[in-house]
Amino acid sequence: MAATTAQQAQNIIDDKTLVEEELWDELENEEIPADIREARLAAFKKQSQDYAMMRDKQHGSFTELTDEKAFLELTTTVDRCVVHFYHADFRRCAIIDQHLEVLAKKYFETKFAKLNVDVAKFLVERLKIRVLPAVYCFKKGIIVDRVIGFEELGSSDTFMTEVLESRLGKSGVIDVPEDQDISKKTIFGARSVGKNPGDDDSSDDDY
Repeated sequence: MAATTAQQAQNIIDDKTLVEEELWDELENEEIPADIREARLAAFKKQSQDYAMMRDKQHGSFTELTDEKAFLELTTTVDRCVVHFYHADFRRCAIIDQHLEVLAKKYFETKFAKLNVDVAKFLVERLKIRVLPAVYCFKKGIIVDRVIGFEELGSSDTFMTEVLESRLGKSGVIDVPEDQDISKKTIFGARSVGKNPGDDDSSDDDY
């Protein structure tokens, strides 16, 4: 399944008439039965409505949750979301934020957000968060995966966004196109994601 970027989703929401005209041009092929044409048009209209609802929930952008109530509302009202539990003073949390900013724009169907652990004491204790950064993946309100620290990201502060992207793709919280998933590329087609000289394995922050 091809990922929908924030810009593509916005185009579908804003340019309904133009997209419908292009769709009808495609479906004017007489070999396509009328019921299939109508089904395709109905599917497009529903997609446009769904995207408009997602936009209202700030899909396509990496946002900050103000408190635990906002976290619970988000995770229980969207199908898929990624939440970064962070601390403002931790350098590696800022690095994760940079990558999630990029992914939020690329994977519109998934909501990306962050929550400061200083305003989420109950959740930190409930989820037993002891090391930061802590990235949690949710599907329909259920935790399906988590990425703690940088160990799974090559133990390097300079890892590529694609490394985190591929890791999140394994959880099913985003749909990474096969031709962009570095975990499915050969050693000749993928860049190194290993540890760089001088990288510090122990630089994840205990909380």
